[in-house]
Amino acid sequence: MKSLPLLFFLLISSLLFGQTSSFTTTFKFVGIEKGYDHLCKTQVWIDGSLLGESAEVNESDGGSVTVEVPCGEHRVRIINLAKYEGSWEEHILENLYSIDCLWEDTHLFDQKKANIYLLFNIDDETKVSWKKMPKK
Repeated sequence: MKSLPLLFFLLISSLLFGQTSSFTTTFKFVGIEKGYDHLCKTQVWIDGSLLGESAEVNESDGGSVTVEVPCGEHRVRIINLAKYEGSWEEHILENLYSIDCLWEDTHLFDQKKANIYLLFNIDDETKVSWKKMPKK
């Protein structure tokens, strides 16, 4: 009888272990100046590990990337990279771009699908929404 609670705990733990959440990042650029429509890609980092990256697209096309994230709270870093003179570099102010095309925070992932939308507005800033693509 004493082993019944232990058995129950092990059963619950085994059901929760290995559960993941599907996490989709959708990105879009606005305010692109003529001649500066860079080839880009967006990477999704979870707890310091690269989990996935989008296809290479022109900034004007935007794109998305979906990764599987273990359920629980995780540090998320989403960064856009631009291809400049044959090399990939982070699209950030430090690299002389007009805005930082990144988002970092912690998020609690559960078994539901998670979607985040990033609008990289060259004339303003990066806007983020968990519900739909932000407006300019």
